[in-house]
Amino acid sequence: MKKRLSIIVAVAMTLSINATCFAAAGTTTTSTSSNSSTVNSIVGDQTLSLDDALNYLEKNSIEIKNKDQKILLYQKQFDRDNMNAALINNSGTTQVNYPRGQYAAIKLQTDVIPKLDEQNIKDAKHDRTDALQKLKFTLQQQYLSALACKDQINIINDQIENVDKQIEQTKIKIENGVLTQDTLQSLNVQKSQFQASLNTPKAQLQQNLLTIKQKINMDLDSNLTLLPTQKQYSKFDYGNIESKIDTAVKNNYNMEKINNNLEILKIKEAIYKQYSYNDDSGEVSTGLSIQDLENSLADTELNTKIGLWNSYYNIKNLEDNISLENVKVESAMANYNTILSKVKEGTAVQLQADSAQLSLKYEQVNLKNAQNNYMEAVDEFQYNLNN
Repeated sequence: MKKRLSIIVAVAMTLSINATCFAAAGTTTTSTSSNSSTVNSIVGDQTLSLDDALNYLEKNSIEIKNKDQKILLYQKQFDRDNMNAALINNSGTTQVNYPRGQYAAIKLQTDVIPKLDEQNIKDAKHDRTDALQKLKFTLQQQYLSALACKDQINIINDQIENVDKQIEQTKIKIENGVLTQDTLQSLNVQKSQFQASLNTPKAQLQQNLLTIKQKINMDLDSNLTLLPTQKQYSKFDYGNIESKIDTAVKNNYNMEKINNNLEILKIKEAIYKQYSYNDDSGEVSTGLSIQDLENSLADTELNTKIGLWNSYYNIKNLEDNISLENVKVESAMANYNTILSKVKEGTAVQLQADSAQLSLKYEQVNLKNAQNNYMEAVDEFQYNLNN
């Protein structure tokens, strides 16, 4: 009787461990545990290059540190469950050592739980790599956007200064009776428009800087200066795009993850079929889970393909934006050259040429920004094609 009671208690403990392991496997959390590693923070004013910012991101990101802790916890769980499975396997116990129908729980602990733990570790590592790369994409986008905003602000300020000079010259001409008051009013309106146009890039710049500080865990009240950088523009190779997308879908990690989990569930189902006897609840439940995952596999394949095609056409749209900005730059360049010729002829003044040059610079900044947006989208698309 004592021996039978000991066996029942052991099985109950095994079932408890089994339930806990499966519950943990379905949980995702980004909260930092009380014994997590210390996260570095940046205090004081900083002048950073893009490479500096990316390095700080990997070192200081709270999100990445939390994912590192998650990997460690899954590793500890695997070590424990794998040791328990080894103890059971080395003990020499078989089905005859357990009450009828309860050996299934033991087989789950030896044949399923360690595999599930290994998959959890693999998923957590992939999640960390994927999250870090996406953070880098975001940081780079914010960095380049901040530089573009600074360029826009500088040009608008130069335009305001240019209008001020035109206003002073116009006032003199009005006093001499050469021009009327309407001309001055037009310049004042132009100045007001330039001043109002400063609000958008200034607000965007502050948002960019705050986002960068947050990503690299920098004190939000400290000053951050970004060094200039240039992202080389090159056109994406659109050749064999359908084949590339089909291959990417086939090799997508989420597809692999679902297939691996299906294999584990099928092992679990086979155990229930062989060892559960008259209790088919575990077999039915696992069979339903298999059906859900198979449906999820089809949905994931479709959604992945749709996502990649949407990204592809987004790149095409961004390429069209570059073409549009090129036209604007060419138009501004032609206008500037025309005014320069008039200055040489004496039919226009240098301030007008300066104004046209500033308009050209503004369009060139917009072109560079459009090229950056395109290259950022291409980088993400190429990453997703290989992920």
